[in-house]
Amino acid sequence: MRNLGWGVLAVLVAASVGCGAQDTSPAARAAAAAARDSAARADSARAREAAPTLNVTNVMIGKRVDQANRVTEPTFQFAPNETVYVSIGTVGSPQSANFEARWTNQRGERVDSSKKSIQPSGRNQTVLQAARPKGWAPGAYRITIYADGDSVDTKTFAVQKPQ
Repeated sequence: MRNLGWGVLAVLVAASVGCGAQDTSPAARAAAAAARDSAARADSARAREAAPTLNVTNVMIGKRVDQANRVTEPTFQFAPNETVYVSIGTVGSPQSANFEARWTNQRGERVDSSKKSIQPSGRNQTVLQAARPKGWAPGAYRITIYADGDSVDTKTFAVQKPQ
């Protein structure tokens, strides 16, 4: 039923009700309730996408991202010479949004940061990244993600000693 458009589904439901042939079986009532719930969820999703506020839906960390800025190789373990990618999923349509990622070492010292301004519309993925020219020192690190100055998520990762 996923490929069937909601408009077509609504016409079919209206046609069956309009014909006077109302099926009051439990299965028919459950199907009608499911159709109403699905339509309400779709309306709610559209409203969130059009909202003037931005909500962070997920933050993923990994070694690679695709052209849609989604992490394709999620991990929390990195080699010293690897780039660390952070993909930030959002929903909403404000005029603009500003992201910052701060990478800190196990002593809490900032070792890198990156910023990006976007003009989101609906659902988006934004990617930030960091790589150390001389490589990451082995140990534990933390990435804190900020959206418009507010901390929205923190991820930890480890850099392994070279093999």
